[in-house]
This record gives sequence, structure tokens and C-alpha cells, in this order.
Amino acid sequence: MTSTDATSRARFDVRQFASTARGNLRPELHLEGYEGAQLSADAVHLLRYLGRLESATMEQLRNLLVTATHKDARVTAFLVTWAFEKFWIADAIDQILVANGSTGAQVGDEGAPRADRSESAERRGPIRRAILAMGQGVPLTGVHMTAGLIDEWVMATAYERLDAVAGHPTLSATLDTIRDIKSRHESFFAEEARRRLAESSKTVKQATSQLAHAAWPIGAVDRSDADRTFFEQTVFGGADGLQRATTIGNRVAELPGLTPQTGDAVARKLRS
Repeated sequence: MTSTDATSRARFDVRQFASTARGNLRPELHLEGYEGAQLSADAVHLLRYLGRLESATMEQLRNLLVTATHKDARVTAFLVTWAFEKFWIADAIDQILVANGSTGAQVGDEGAPRADRSESAERRGPIRRAILAMGQGVPLTGVHMTAGLIDEWVMATAYERLDAVAGHPTLSATLDTIRDIKSRHESFFAEEARRRLAESSKTVKQATSQLAHAAWPIGAVDRSDADRTFFEQTVFGGADGLQRATTIGNRVAELPGLTPQTGDAVARKLRS
């Protein structure tokens, strides 16, 4: 077997991923476990915020697929199943919220978004994104994969923090399932991001520019300032939170072509 054959066989199997997608999680939630032991107010708040992010898949796909990324058959095939699994994660979170006497993640007025001029690029609509993407071409797909990878790291950290804040065995079991599902998402993004960054200096240049001002997790720019502040303080506040943000920043800096300065910029935005 040649090294090329070995590399090809080691690639993330998108077909197998699609055929083993996790759908409806409701039978596994054991909602009766919350009847006599409800989640704390902070746990409910963080859970609702994460659910809102998981349910914003169509917004993310809209932003991705008006660019050259839609021409990559392997990436788009992955994204179809990725969106399907995230839909059911959001649905599971909604059921848990209702079981704890709260409204679902998609219900209610979130409040005013944060006024941060540095994030203006994140608020571009699909038409502007499509026009600007014409000059960025294929390297932009690598930027999307890199952002997707960092988002998975941020969300994984948030779910770990939620588990600690809640201290609830029923929720912990569900979070284990969610983390298991999302670990495959991370694997795909990691493979694509590392390969594309290593192969293209243009991808590195575009990623460096865009990551410096990105709001995390993906979709946070559309959430309320109050909810974003709560998330930042709960997950990345204090000395322990600083360490969590620094760990993510270090992982960013270790990606091909990226630098400690880019990692530091991501870590700062996590705490802003």
C-alpha cells in the first residue's frame, strides 16, 4: 500500500457518518430525573444559550453556502448530516428546558445584540457575503473549516462547564451523548482545517484576518449582549475561565500556519 493510499483510507468517512447519523434523542433523555431535582437557574440559562446556538444551523449554512464552499461536494455532504444532528441536539435541549419549567431555547425575546464595530463583518447578510466571497475563492472553504473546528472546541468547553455548573446526573448522561455526537463533527473539521491550512498560504492569510475579529461561539454575534456576557463570564470568567480560553488559544496557534498572536486574539474574544 502506498502512503497516498494509506492517507486516503484514513480520511474521515463522510458516507459512514451519514449512514450512522444520530437523530431523535428524546427516548434517551430520562426527563423524569428532573422531577424532584431541577436544574439551577444558571444551568438553565447556560443550557438555553447553548440550545439557541445549536438551533441556528440554518443561519450558519446560509452564510457558508453563498460562498465557494457550496461547490465542495465532500464538505456539503458532511454539512447536511451535521445540520441534521445539530437539529436533534437542539430539540433535546428544548425538552430538558421544558422539563425544568422553562421555555425552549427558541422562544422569547433575547434582547438587544452587542454593539461591537469590530464584529461588523460577522453581521453581513447573504448577498454581501456572496459578493465579497467572489474575491476570496476556494481558500475561504478552509477558513470555514477552521472556524468550524474552533467553534467545536468552544462548544465542547461550554458543555463541560455546564456539566460542572449543573452537577446533575441525568443531565450529565445527556451531555455525554451530545459530546459523543459532536466529537465526530470536530474530527471532520480538524481534518479539513489542518489539510487546507497546510496546503494554502492564502487560506492561512484569510483565516488570520477573519479569526482576529470573530465572535465565539459561531452565532454569538446574533445573540443578545446580556446572554453573551453571561456566557463569557460563566465559561471563561475568572482564573479558571482564563485557563480554558488560553487552552483554546494555544490550540489555535498550533494549527498549520497560524501564530500565537492569532491564538491570543481568539482567547481574548472568548472573554470579551
